[in-house]
Amino acid sequence: MVTVTYYTGPVFWTCLASTLAQSELLELIVVVNGADRPVRARLAEMAESDPRIRIVDPGRNVGFAPGCNRGAQLARGDYLAFINPDCSFAPGTFGAVLNIFDQRPNIWIVGGRLQHPDGREQRGGRREFLTPWRGFVEMTRLDLLFPNHPYFKRHHLFDEAPLLEPARVPVVSGAFMMIPRSCFEQLGGMDGNFFLHVDDSDLCLRVHLQGGEVWYAGNVPISHHRSTSGASRIFVEWHKTRGGCYYFKKHFRGSYPAWSLHLLSVFLWARMLIMAPKFLLLGRARKYKMEASPQETVSSSSQASI
Repeated sequence: MVTVTYYTGPVFWTCLASTLAQSELLELIVVVNGADRPVRARLAEMAESDPRIRIVDPGRNVGFAPGCNRGAQLARGDYLAFINPDCSFAPGTFGAVLNIFDQRPNIWIVGGRLQHPDGREQRGGRREFLTPWRGFVEMTRLDLLFPNHPYFKRHHLFDEAPLLEPARVPVVSGAFMMIPRSCFEQLGGMDGNFFLHVDDSDLCLRVHLQGGEVWYAGNVPISHHRSTSGASRIFVEWHKTRGGCYYFKKHFRGSYPAWSLHLLSVFLWARMLIMAPKFLLLGRARKYKMEASPQETVSSSSQASI
């Protein structure tokens, strides 16, 4: 199991505790893109007392996808699980996901049912393939004008009928995804050009192009706290916009006119600049909330190694 952390906050310890409680866990590789001294010291103590924990320190923030690749290079298990450091798991989560791989031979990726702590499904857990047109529809919400027209279908699928059983979907979230290590190596890992966001859409699309299947474990709820990193909202949105522009050019420059992709890039960057004041205000409000909230403390089927 690989997790990449960047000043995550107290929920990080909840994530580690619930991960270490999974009976299928072989190793927990923590890639530290950024953390203060007390966090690093506590991680070192945990690694010294539990041989399953391995710490990777790149020395700087290398980004999510490159961090995952560095962790995967050290992994020894048959399956790789990539999880955000703000997720937490109920007992038996990993075993339930592994059981889905046993149901069909061509499954390459399985994602979980990401939900808010109150049980509501999050919007990014299951998605359609991200195309330039679908991205434009999602940003402009043209689907509201033509709700039943297939050409105006949303990118996110969370507002469709709930999926509470395993089902094949185009894309799952990189906040939690499990993949056989052999498949990950065949794909060449994650595309390191994605610093933050969009890497999961890229990986799932490449699985599809190679004939693999992506499944959504609707029967496996995973609590995802979101927005717990110390990274500024502007920083996140800048890399999200950059990643989106790169993704569209990478996969669609042969099927979309060049002018349309350039126009979409201009639209994405213009949107980010327009929204920048809002992102700054939201970032300050979140920082104030995190500083004001009490610090939480945490004490420390199919079988496969993860």
